[in-house]
Amino acid sequence: MFKVEESSSVLSSSSASLPLFTEGIVEPSSSSRLSEIEIIRGVNLGGVFLIEPFIRPSLFDQFNSSDTSDRPVDEWTFSAALGKEEAKRQLEDHWDTFVTKDHLEALAENGINWIRIPVGYWAFNLTDEEPFVDGQIPYIERILGWAQEIGLKVELDLHGAPGSQNGYDNSGHRVTPEWLHSRMNVDRTLDALRKMTLLAVDWEDVVYGIQVLNEPSRWKWPVADILEFYNEAYDLVRSITNDVYFMIHDTFLGPNDWPTLVSSNWTNALMDTHIYQMFDNYIITLNESAHINMVATMAENVTRFDRTNIGVVVGEFSAATHDCTKYINGLGRGSRWEGTLEYVDHPLCPFENCTCTGDYGSNYTQFSDHYKRFLRRYIDAQLSIYDQEIAGWFYWNFRTESAPEWDYLLGVEQGWIPKFPRTAVPKIIEEEITATDLV
Repeated sequence: MFKVEESSSVLSSSSASLPLFTEGIVEPSSSSRLSEIEIIRGVNLGGVFLIEPFIRPSLFDQFNSSDTSDRPVDEWTFSAALGKEEAKRQLEDHWDTFVTKDHLEALAENGINWIRIPVGYWAFNLTDEEPFVDGQIPYIERILGWAQEIGLKVELDLHGAPGSQNGYDNSGHRVTPEWLHSRMNVDRTLDALRKMTLLAVDWEDVVYGIQVLNEPSRWKWPVADILEFYNEAYDLVRSITNDVYFMIHDTFLGPNDWPTLVSSNWTNALMDTHIYQMFDNYIITLNESAHINMVATMAENVTRFDRTNIGVVVGEFSAATHDCTKYINGLGRGSRWEGTLEYVDHPLCPFENCTCTGDYGSNYTQFSDHYKRFLRRYIDAQLSIYDQEIAGWFYWNFRTESAPEWDYLLGVEQGWIPKFPRTAVPKIIEEEITATDLV
């Protein structure tokens, strides 16, 4: 149970009165359209409606202070530093330009059939006391319209919750998480989810998935409390529609824990798991071959998830095996690779003279041919499993300003990410990929 004393009433939202999408509850349908879904080959539109410093560092580098402790580190502090008027001006320009129809067409031309759109709660439920700004919905609907024209399916992902569900900048507020400490926070989250689901119903021809919350922290709250939220969220979403996948994050639990936790009564449900190899102090020390072999080890957990009554999708992964990317650990923080992260006392790269330059820098034109071949082998190793043995995958991210291994469109252009459909799954462990394979 949620152990809270606050009022259970949902806070009023400054955007709640805007007639942007249908209000009220609609009659659930029993359409079988989800049974006809082909494998999900998706890409995240991260950093658009919830800005992250590593995806678009230029938004944060305008605060030119030598003391990073005074600089904004997330969307909350970004908006607070600028004030609502200027923050909205800059963010509206960002929403208008960072993702375009051309980007979505390029994704579709390369075989992508889904996009995942992360959105913060403040797009649906914002109070005057919070520094965030709203106004995202028309831009989200523009993307939905493009997706409809192009033939892409969409997952709407509630990526940030009131109080922060994990304390990371990807929740919108890098702070000690307080989400489940307040019933009011939970109710506001559910209110945002209700409005997001109603938006999905208005765009039922294109929205096929609802993720109820991204990466809630099991290190902060008991899994039983998170599961209670999931059950409330399931009842809410299913009171509105049966025609979307109900998607939950695994809270980074192992596969043996979930079969007894997930309700056997859930239908059309997917477990979202995120697989990265650069945020672990041991895995980051592995050499290239070991990273590729680690794919199979980590993927075994994914395929075992799929043997419960709920399907699995890898909602985030990338080509990165280092944490040199600017701001990847958070603005103002160092890297494991060079040993500059605050709780790391020595470099953790797998060789001597660890530097975030060359193959491990932000300029992909300086990547060696060997490193490009490794990136292709590493991606092929992941896709050989995610593309065949589970419901599918979403790459993180569709584009970035200066993070090559996280940039799907750049990876396809440069050849370390394959185009789809592929006529055959390549051999990825024993054989070195030749230059002619990088097309």
